[in-house]
Amino acid sequence: MRYIIGVDPAIRENGIGVCLLDCELKLVQFFKFKKFVELLEFIQSSIYKTNETLYVIEDSNMLNVTFVRSTQPNVVSKISRSVGKNQAVSMILYDWINSKGYTCRCLSPKNKGSKWTKEYMMAIIKSENFNIDKSNKKISQDDIDAFTLAYICKP
Repeated sequence: MRYIIGVDPAIRENGIGVCLLDCELKLVQFFKFKKFVELLEFIQSSIYKTNETLYVIEDSNMLNVTFVRSTQPNVVSKISRSVGKNQAVSMILYDWINSKGYTCRCLSPKNKGSKWTKEYMMAIIKSENFNIDKSNKKISQDDIDAFTLAYICKP
């Protein structure tokens, strides 16, 4: 695969985090999409609609567990709603990408492992001799998670 695109489907205020690894050019790019439809438009209109592209989506449906540390009902409800939204986005995105004939796979958060830090991610990028597109100066945890998904599926 030349392109590996990791998608962290968390619906948050700062948007859905996407990371593109171009394994041939050794380039890492980050994208943010405020709306789900913007992500679909990116996939549909991009050059990454080839048999050389693998889409990797984090899918918390595969865990079938909600980790809630609070006992306050309003907090538990809010977290459950957020998890439900993210699970729905994962399923819909996976089905949509497959319906277009693109290669896609889902990974459980368990397969992704523990959270990576920005420093850890940057060390991997450096050790692999990847160049990072710095047009997006602020790297969020969603970006790091999307990078993790793409990187662990790299051939």
